[in-house]
Amino acid sequence: MGHPRMSVQICSECGQAFDGDQCWVCVARKEDILETFTFSLPVAVGGITIGVIFAISLYPPLGSSLTTIYRIPVLSFVGAVVLGLVIRRQLTRYATAVRLIIVLVTVAFVMPAAYYFLNGLLDANPAMEVPSRVITKDIGHGRYGGPVLVVSLSWNQKRIEENIGVSHEKYSAAEPGDSVRVVVHPGAFSQPWYDDVLLSSTGKRDSR
Repeated sequence: MGHPRMSVQICSECGQAFDGDQCWVCVARKEDILETFTFSLPVAVGGITIGVIFAISLYPPLGSSLTTIYRIPVLSFVGAVVLGLVIRRQLTRYATAVRLIIVLVTVAFVMPAAYYFLNGLLDANPAMEVPSRVITKDIGHGRYGGPVLVVSLSWNQKRIEENIGVSHEKYSAAEPGDSVRVVVHPGAFSQPWYDDVLLSSTGKRDSR
């Protein structure tokens, strides 16, 4: 007497026919999605944290804010979450698209670091010494702590106030109201970045 034949079912999640208690197509696709996510997560987190810190420490952007830096990653993440909630009951049906979206969101998280790094690395424009004035100075309130001069300068017809990390020697020599010069690079992608502060009294470049 033969074994009873199991009825073929159609999976409501992926739309594939299967025999038995579970759809093995869904199992395999979920494993692929999880593998993509497991690989992409540390890359995305590292790109938006360590990558950005490294890039802007080498080529600190002038007049740029965290809102600008994180706008694209945040919008891409929110869009991916909303889409995931919409198709959550049919996630494996669109497994290839889901994996592609995970990769694209990861790229979006890495983009700011790549943008600021390449903007400085590929910048072949001549640097300019922009007349500036020291507004105030402080210890420990820069991007990563240490001595800071808060300077005011004009760039592209905009008045910009920037916290610039300097050496202890220049911090001691500069006082609020002093005229200084900030060495500004136009940037390969039109995002200006600064390199140094020159005190009018010394004319020497600061090695930060």
